[in-house]
Amino acid sequence: MEQIVNGHRAYTYTGGKSFDAALPTAVFIHGAQNDHSVWALQTRYFAHHGFSVLAVDLPGHGRSEGEPMESVEALSDWLRALLDAAGVRKTILIGHSMGSLIALETAARAPEKVNGVALVGTAYPMKVSSALLEAARDHEQRAIDMVNIWSHSGIAQKPSAPGPGFYVQGGSRRLCSTFHVVILPKFFIRIFQHVMLMKVAKPPPQRCTALRCLYSEKKT
Repeated sequence: MEQIVNGHRAYTYTGGKSFDAALPTAVFIHGAQNDHSVWALQTRYFAHHGFSVLAVDLPGHGRSEGEPMESVEALSDWLRALLDAAGVRKTILIGHSMGSLIALETAARAPEKVNGVALVGTAYPMKVSSALLEAARDHEQRAIDMVNIWSHSGIAQKPSAPGPGFYVQGGSRRLCSTFHVVILPKFFIRIFQHVMLMKVAKPPPQRCTALRCLYSEKKT
């Protein structure tokens, strides 16, 4: 499914069913140098159990046009514009890593649109180590490897994956390597800047009805 957002095509995966704005909506937001495909199983489950689903490709990711955006705030603005274009009035936001920051920012900026937030691979604040920042700037493949090692549990390590032929780290590494634009350095700088802003900014009022954190992530 495609919408035009800020003059660019924006792609969203709908879980194998046509999107119907009249149904309860769940919006899935991936992390940096990922795309909608990381939500393949979750989106199909929701779409076949009473929800309309939008798994977004953020600008500069997957099938969406445009350059990667420079801040979590700008990505939140883009997401709200996409929701308006799709006719979504209320939604649950499910975000992974950087996507969790976008979900939180959107819930704070537009609480009237958000019924609840689920955060996957998150932390508050989401710290980024200097070693990872340096690798993302100078050795992208090393940074991709670091992220993959830190982001998956022991059961995901080859040959311990629960499904034969299912190599979680290899699939994730391949996805990260398909991008023509180097995104990781910008991503980690965005997170670092967002952490600094959270330290000095007054927390906005929170009025969404539910918040669930699935597990924590620290890239330290």
